[in-house]
Amino acid sequence: MDNNRGDRADLRRCHSIVDVVFNPAYHKLWLALNKLGFGNRDSVAVIAGVLVHVKNHQAGESFAAQMASTKDGSNTQVSGLRFKRLLKIKDKDELFSSIVRIVKLMDGNVNVCNLANSLYWWNDITKKEWAYSYYEKAPKTKI
Repeated sequence: MDNNRGDRADLRRCHSIVDVVFNPAYHKLWLALNKLGFGNRDSVAVIAGVLVHVKNHQAGESFAAQMASTKDGSNTQVSGLRFKRLLKIKDKDELFSSIVRIVKLMDGNVNVCNLANSLYWWNDITKKEWAYSYYEKAPKTKI
């Protein structure tokens, strides 16, 4: 999608999975990924709609650990309260809108591979892995 800025801009304007699915750019992506075995259409829609907001791929740490990293030396990029709410999400549409907001909070600098994998396989196992990564990285607060 980096090579087709128009498709990317169209997807960036989507506010729900339904908007993504109604977009021809999504279908081009889904057809390509389906040939590789990625058959879950809703998960691919979430990934397509979220990743168009990424500016830079930051390899290394997982997306959850990146959310816990500090922005100004004291506050995490994503607050503990927002993170807890995120882990309670089951609905793909709610997941889509929440992750888009988080990617924007992080200035679009995320681990693309880890995020895409997590969104595709969004389940209790993924949520536990995120919790482990986030809380291992989050700065310790006084009780």
